[in-house]
Amino acid sequence: VGCIDCHIGVGKDHGQHKVELKMPDAAACGQCHVKQFGERESERDTFTWPQEQWPKGHPSHALSWKANVETAIWAAMEQREVAEGCTFCHTPQNTCNSCHTRHEFSAVEARKPQACAQCHNGVDHNEFENYMLSKHGTVYQTRGDTWDWNAPLADALEKGGMNAPTCQFCHMEYEGAFTHNMVRKVRWAFEPTTKIAENLKHPWFEKRKENWISTCSNCHSDSFARAYIEMMDKGVISGIKVTEDAKSVLDKLYDDKLLPGQTTNR
Repeated sequence: VGCIDCHIGVGKDHGQHKVELKMPDAAACGQCHVKQFGERESERDTFTWPQEQWPKGHPSHALSWKANVETAIWAAMEQREVAEGCTFCHTPQNTCNSCHTRHEFSAVEARKPQACAQCHNGVDHNEFENYMLSKHGTVYQTRGDTWDWNAPLADALEKGGMNAPTCQFCHMEYEGAFTHNMVRKVRWAFEPTTKIAENLKHPWFEKRKENWISTCSNCHSDSFARAYIEMMDKGVISGIKVTEDAKSVLDKLYDDKLLPGQTTNR
């Protein structure tokens, strides 16, 4: 693969820079990496919430850009530099470069938690911090330099020496296979809500729970995995109640027009 294949066209031997030169998008990568591109795109069609907790295909990498630019908040924000700050983490829909940094496009890099940390961090979605401070993350930080990162995820445990999972191992695994569709086990998504909590016994959610237990069972016993997932579910439900209680206070303040700037900064 040469520069021309990505920036002019696959198989081209010459081109006009001023007319034909382009920044390759995910579809350009998909011309060669058909399987991986198809897996990522399948997130659009394999993710339909049973009670419409989220729109079809959301939240996902495949529709991450759409989720950003089609919101009223993003469109109306006067500070466009701030809006662009949101944009940087919503690029996976358009480019594989989000996880596979150009121009090396390294699978090794994309297998490490730091690749996820570019976006999955911070006060509003602190998944990376949670992982790094967990036992899994501690093992990764203290032993990860001894693992063979060239081993595909399917061989990471037995041949790669991995003795604790990464973000990628758990979220890319589904029924024994590893793919770029990362939403087939999503249950709580980025925003746990009452509408999700009230429907966890629905077959759609139960199937995903069982798939998670299967993933955890790569390393843990079924009973251990099941107990921990049930404990985490109860913890999330308790957190939702705290959030809803706080929201009711804010709603009352809003109704009474007592929020700072509510009557002046509009």
